[in-house]
Amino acid sequence: MRVDTSRAPLTVAIVEDQKEVREGLAYLLGLDKRVQVRAGLPSAEELLAWLGTHPEPDVALMDINLPGMDGIEATRCLQDAHPAVMVLILTVFEEPGTILAAIRAGAKGYLLKNTRPETLVEQILSARNEGSPISPTVARRLLDELRNEGMPSPAADYGLTGRERELLRDIVEGLTYRELAEKHHIAGSTAKKHMLHIYRKLNVSSKAEIVRKAMDEKLV
Repeated sequence: MRVDTSRAPLTVAIVEDQKEVREGLAYLLGLDKRVQVRAGLPSAEELLAWLGTHPEPDVALMDINLPGMDGIEATRCLQDAHPAVMVLILTVFEEPGTILAAIRAGAKGYLLKNTRPETLVEQILSARNEGSPISPTVARRLLDELRNEGMPSPAADYGLTGRERELLRDIVEGLTYRELAEKHHIAGSTAKKHMLHIYRKLNVSSKAEIVRKAMDEKLV
């Protein structure tokens, strides 16, 4: 006989490096009997280790700006190793490039931390029914980005080589340094060296910045 799991709580793992935010989210979600918080973890690496010894949650509520592996890289890793876990990004970043990079990496939703608590809970729960919850502000930015895709943009020349443009495209798609090295059959140190050159040429200092600049200026 088939078991009806429609009333079972939605299980959630929270990945957030700020302790007060992580505990606040756990408390908020714990007030709703439809949600069960299984874990609160400060990094993506700890989530992946935790998944090695615990049952998979339905949802991983993922921050982007994490120490070590960022949320976009973590989303891609989860999709490869734990495809049944739905990743919902919960962040302060509203830049179209970051949003698109997260979605391309496999995120099923993109929510903002300034969302009202009661709304946030409902958005998270909507993922149960194969929904893709996206905060209204994020949706508007995505629509604006799609409308602008057909508009010409000034050509940007940062002196990128052909290999660097290939690597830049892969970074925007969410590949990690290890995956870059494997795809292009180069050493990990060589991949990092190429990316350092790209960072310098584009005058950026983080992956979020490089993704945003690549998307905004249509470098990929």
